[in-house]
Amino acid sequence: MKKKLVFVLLSLVLTLSACLPDQAQIDQIVQATFQALTAQAPAAPATAIPTAAGMTGSISGELSFPSSGVPPLLVVAFNTTTGQYYWVQTVQDQTTYQIDDLPVGKYTVFAYALPDGKLVGAYDQYYVCGMHQGCTDVSLIEVDVQAGVVTPNINPGDWYGDSTQWPSMPNDPSIPNLGVGGENAETELGGIAGQLNYPSNFIPSLVVTAFAADGSGDYSYIITNENSSTYQIENLPAGNYYVVAYVSGGGLQAGYTQAVLCGLSAECTDHLLLPVPVKAGQVTNGVNPIDWYAPEGTFPPYPIP
Repeated sequence: MKKKLVFVLLSLVLTLSACLPDQAQIDQIVQATFQALTAQAPAAPATAIPTAAGMTGSISGELSFPSSGVPPLLVVAFNTTTGQYYWVQTVQDQTTYQIDDLPVGKYTVFAYALPDGKLVGAYDQYYVCGMHQGCTDVSLIEVDVQAGVVTPNINPGDWYGDSTQWPSMPNDPSIPNLGVGGENAETELGGIAGQLNYPSNFIPSLVVTAFAADGSGDYSYIITNENSSTYQIENLPAGNYYVVAYVSGGGLQAGYTQAVLCGLSAECTDHLLLPVPVKAGQVTNGVNPIDWYAPEGTFPPYPIP
């Protein structure tokens, strides 16, 4: 009986061994299974990589003007790569702006006084420096616009630079309320006016002088009567000027400086002259050369030989 059982088990083992595949057959089965699974698996959908094309951002900032009040302005952002421009128009005494829907890229920003755009404000290194005599870098600042981001504090406030080096105001019929400006502007003369004082109980006769800020050495002046509290210098070519009042015959002198804007208090220690823009056909008001407290040698020498 025991021999018969062993024989049966041996037969069963041999039968099973005959049915099992060898290593080559196993490899074939694995490969076929892998190919079948691969063929049936759905392809993963492609994922689009976002690009800058079609994406936009914004620029915002504050507005100013070298006079009392801020006139209506055309604020323009020029794309430095494509030359395309984007704009927003402001109203009288508006002091902030924002230009939206700007394609991603780099821009320079200007403000044009309406309606003619003859006077131009720029966002440049001179503005960022503080716009005084110690600031010598007048290069424009390129603003980097990023997708979905508002870039703030882009203030086109340098109204004192050579606007002939900057783009003219766009002559775009889609922009309302534009006059003739930029390179088409008629050549005219302008003026400077303001108030006078003196650190005493009277005001002596003064030689009020406008020095060309371009370093040419040109200047114009008027001589006021005693106790005159106002002045006006006329027939000035468009440009930028420094204004100084001298006691007639020489002596004390006062300038239109940062200290004047500061309020001439003890804390106002910046006595650098401010450039005054003269616009063709207009008088720039509020230019008061009343800083009598600057250190000796701060201002140009007495102009009359």
